[in-house]
Amino acid sequence: MNIYIKIVGVIIFVGIVVASALLGKHIPFKEQMPIYDGLRSTSSIIFAVMGAWIALLYPSKLSKAFGKKAYDEKKDDIEQINRLFRPLIYSTVILMVVISMSFVVPLAKQIESLLQYKEIFRSLSFAIIGLLTFVQFWSLILTLIPGDSIKDDLDEVKQREEMLNRMRPGKKGTNK
Repeated sequence: MNIYIKIVGVIIFVGIVVASALLGKHIPFKEQMPIYDGLRSTSSIIFAVMGAWIALLYPSKLSKAFGKKAYDEKKDDIEQINRLFRPLIYSTVILMVVISMSFVVPLAKQIESLLQYKEIFRSLSFAIIGLLTFVQFWSLILTLIPGDSIKDDLDEVKQREEMLNRMRPGKKGTNK
């Protein structure tokens, strides 16, 4: 990935988290919890979609990646599987954080000594929302990878067919 894209991504990430922390202190947990619920729903969908992509469309790549071949022979398959697993991992982490927050926030509200710090906790919570939203957006972008991989595989099949057609005697050009 281009270094400038990474720098811009980091700047946007830091900006979102800092702005969320600064502005979140005035947003009650009651208003924050639906955002957590939305993050949970979206993460669940991403998890299911990516799991289906891997299980249904790439079983051969999975078996090659875990096969007995030397690493150099399966390096490309392993890298492709790793790219497919990233959104799954990110979605799992988001789900873990959201489920934890759904459990911790109501308990923390019951502890009297923490009430004096509620603005700090609101800020922290909304910063977490900003962080998770950024990670989730990135996960959504990564869900486009399987489609691109399929397109590459189909282009490769098409090129192979065209080359075979050119090599066959008595055939000119490609089949259309």
